[in-house]
Amino acid sequence: MNQASYEFPRFCKKCNCDLELDDYAIDTHTCQNKHTFFFKCPKCADYVATAMSNISQEKWKDFIAADKINEVEAKYEAAMKSHG
Repeated sequence: MNQASYEFPRFCKKCNCDLELDDYAIDTHTCQNKHTFFFKCPKCADYVATAMSNISQEKWKDFIAADKINEVEAKYEAAMKSHG
């Protein structure tokens, strides 16, 4: 699989429903860029995590609340610049 073309599938494989964003983590302490989204299935309560880079930034608005998207993007961009 071509790493550059990989896109994280945002659905629960058990329940076949869309995962909901539960939380996120911005790596501000290392230079490894381990920025992560944590998703939860609304049906079975299973958790799935993925690197933020596995979902194109244009699609973040599809699952991040409108009142939080600017904050998340700003923190992500700041972290990327600080370790770039």
